[in-house]
Amino acid sequence: MGIFAFDETLFSWCSRFHRLAANGQDKNTCLQLFGDTRIGSAHDFPARIAVLAARSRGCLGTASDIIRERTLLPFYLPFKTIEVGIEAVSALCGPGIGHLKYRLGLLTSGVGAAHPLKACPKCICSDLNTHGWAYWRRSHQLPGVWLCPEHLTPLRASSLKLLQVARFAWVLPTQANCAPLAGLEDRRLSKQETEWLLKLGQLSNELLNCSPGSFADPVHIAEVFRIRLKSLGMTHASGSVRWSLVEVQLKKLVSNLICLPALNHEADAHLLRPQFLRILSGRNMTHPLRYLVWISTWFDDLAHFKSEYQKLGGYNNHCDLAPASNKPIRGPTNEQAEIIAMLCTGQISLTGAAIRAGVAYATMAAWASKEAVEILRRPKKLSPTLWEQAVKMLRDGADKSDVSRQCQISVVTVTRILRTVPSLQDHWHNLRHQERRDAAQKAWKKLFPLHKYMGIKELRSLEPAVYAWLYRNDRAWLKSSLDSAYRNKISNHAARRIENDDERMAMFLKKLSLSRIASSSGWRLDEIKLAFPRIEKVIRHPEKWPATVKALSFVLASRSL
Repeated sequence: MGIFAFDETLFSWCSRFHRLAANGQDKNTCLQLFGDTRIGSAHDFPARIAVLAARSRGCLGTASDIIRERTLLPFYLPFKTIEVGIEAVSALCGPGIGHLKYRLGLLTSGVGAAHPLKACPKCICSDLNTHGWAYWRRSHQLPGVWLCPEHLTPLRASSLKLLQVARFAWVLPTQANCAPLAGLEDRRLSKQETEWLLKLGQLSNELLNCSPGSFADPVHIAEVFRIRLKSLGMTHASGSVRWSLVEVQLKKLVSNLICLPALNHEADAHLLRPQFLRILSGRNMTHPLRYLVWISTWFDDLAHFKSEYQKLGGYNNHCDLAPASNKPIRGPTNEQAEIIAMLCTGQISLTGAAIRAGVAYATMAAWASKEAVEILRRPKKLSPTLWEQAVKMLRDGADKSDVSRQCQISVVTVTRILRTVPSLQDHWHNLRHQERRDAAQKAWKKLFPLHKYMGIKELRSLEPAVYAWLYRNDRAWLKSSLDSAYRNKISNHAARRIENDDERMAMFLKKLSLSRIASSSGWRLDEIKLAFPRIEKVIRHPEKWPATVKALSFVLASRSL
């Protein structure tokens, strides 16, 4: 009994143990294995695994082995940081998972946090003939797997755990408790849809073998996708996306998403474009299934994506990074620093120092000025009067073009003055930065009266350059300037998002009803729950989803006609 079947989940093994031990009530088995009457019975993220490993005396492996090989947690960790992975493993080893699903982003992903138990009907028959009992395969439980890779048949879902009829029960797959998924099994999949579902399932299983934090940097992910688009000729020379070509792929993805139960309600090109823009902008996607959908669209397999990602250096936390060895180092080397020290003490001339250091005269002059060394000038273009005038204008923060025009010299000469007069360059940059900050703050303050009527997104569109500059250079002031707006109107536009979601779900239910318009059977509520698990929250809070409730009533009423 201590040996797992091939690809068997921990929950499946415990369910088999429950039957063989003849413990009667489910809580007795849970107490015997996990030391608690309920905790440990979850089929996706069971807790108290350390207790189970200790009580099994290692015959099931260590706690980390069980988590890595027999639970769904490894699917969610490659796109999370290593720290989140360590916390998640600790949660499964500990007394309870707490807010783990929130930390992993499942609750806010739009995909859902439930993992319906799934099984292949042909696998069930094969297991019964071979073993006398069927078991839950981990590869079938992944959110991106909806076709059996062995038999190429649609998986069936069990409503026992999904609808919490048997929330703490130990169950094994049977033909009776696994029902066909509406919209998948009764749909005749095209060759393109079948190949895409198999590819998505393969990506999901390959993700299990990736270590935590493998793809934790969304900025690198964005760069990988942009490089891929460029290699496919889908970007302009400037790097911007050629949407006329990308939208062709989006239309193909829409047709594929229709047969994916987890995301079929988002099969809309108008929704997919902003999602893809989110990835290209380096923003994080909360659910790995969303990443896999886009990887399946643009890459051959996960190994292809992984190799491109690793070329960029892997995970980067954007802080305290040492410069890469192949990048040019700005500033003097150690040997050049010694030559500068000799110049500062008068042991060598500026020309001699430049020759010995192997740099241009102007470069050595700039380095020397940073050490407060006054450079002996040999005026060729600038008289002492014009030189003093140029220096004075620069000390007052004048623009380079104004100094160039006023003193009738080139901008290059003005730059050389800035670099060779000690402390002038830093002083000038500080003044220019202060002027730019004052101008940006003044422009942003003019928008304050609109806070009452417009959100941050709309205000940004009025002054995008000003907002971008303040965000990069004076974020503390920008944040404080928005505090009053948040105090007066605290909103994350949740109401509008719910309204949009309500419209999309209502539209999906209408499409669902049309799929059986020629049939007299119609849709039952339990079939709709399996085909569209998000309907559960509509049933719990119907007042928030009026359009969906109306569409649901129509679908159910059409059955009785």
